[in-house]
Amino acid sequence: MTVSNSSISNSESQITASQVLTGRRMLIAGLWAVLYLVLIDISINIFFAMPKSPLVDPGKLQSYFNYGRSVEGKLRKMIGHDKESTAILAYAGWLAENNDQQPPIASSSGHILVAAYGQSFTDQICEALKVLDPRFELRLKDGPAAPLSHSYAFYKADSSHQKADIVVLGILASSLPLMMAPTTATINFEGVAPYTYPLYSLKDGQLSEVDPIIHSLEELRTALMDKPILWNEYLEMLRTKAPTYNKWIFESDWFDYSALARLIRRSIGQKHVHDATARYWNTNGFKNADGLLDIANALITDFVSDVKIRGQIPYVLLIQDKGYKDHLALAFEAQLKHLDVSYLSTHTIAPSTNARNFISDGHFTPEVTMQIARAFRTDILNKLRIDISP
Repeated sequence: MTVSNSSISNSESQITASQVLTGRRMLIAGLWAVLYLVLIDISINIFFAMPKSPLVDPGKLQSYFNYGRSVEGKLRKMIGHDKESTAILAYAGWLAENNDQQPPIASSSGHILVAAYGQSFTDQICEALKVLDPRFELRLKDGPAAPLSHSYAFYKADSSHQKADIVVLGILASSLPLMMAPTTATINFEGVAPYTYPLYSLKDGQLSEVDPIIHSLEELRTALMDKPILWNEYLEMLRTKAPTYNKWIFESDWFDYSALARLIRRSIGQKHVHDATARYWNTNGFKNADGLLDIANALITDFVSDVKIRGQIPYVLLIQDKGYKDHLALAFEAQLKHLDVSYLSTHTIAPSTNARNFISDGHFTPEVTMQIARAFRTDILNKLRIDISP
């Protein structure tokens, strides 16, 4: 049986028409999907927008959809022209804005001034020390999640302004990799703290430092609002000097204006955080990538030497936060013993593998903090040859 050419032609026409119709339907469906996504994105930006004032705490969903904003975008949101339009966090940690209202020397005979350089963990242990024994007075210099390099730089900036009996360097395990950039924001991009500090390296066995370009909140405000050349100089320094820098999560772009795009950036950012941390640490301990441990040991050595030269007693707190086991002790204990300096590693009192030792924000429980402070107090008083009884 022979099929006529007209039948074939009709069949082909029907198939072509069907394909065109299917393609048109897919295009229309795709356009509707895009429209719905745009409407969803706009709705999220309207209903879950961050508070206009950075002084107002955002809700959980507002924070959730803001986590993926770039570091630069977050900085522009949190730093305004004046105090009323600037987040409180923006003032923390700046070395050049050292508030010197704290005691420079013990108030009277029989009292002991402790000058401590670290972060909130260090502060809480020292504050518990004072609760245990009112003979102790405190001079606390810190930064949010401050790494060793910031604490060391803060000591160097403050050392000539205090005559403390005990000088404490607080090293937090999770913050150690943050010393490989002059800002914590290259890794801690979800909760940005703007402060900066020198980036240290070793050259021929000697410490050298890279200037962070921006040294104060006022300089950062100027860079963001009035002097883009200064901001670009800061970014260029990070690109060329900081191995943990990632342009995608740090620099502002159109993703900052889209709630759904910010979710995508957050997922990429979390992978960057994982990769940057893994560069310097794994479940076996810290790694000497980019000379991390060599630089850290050099900072500790110089701190101990400088404190002793000033006639003060150095003390090192190795603070092992959740999951870090005894890794700071593994990294620095041999050097601390060689330097003949007093130190305390918190894992000997509160194992970091025991979740019950920590509260929801990652800090030690008040009970654990007090236990660490008791051991700290006993160690200090023995070093000073003072009666342990108040």
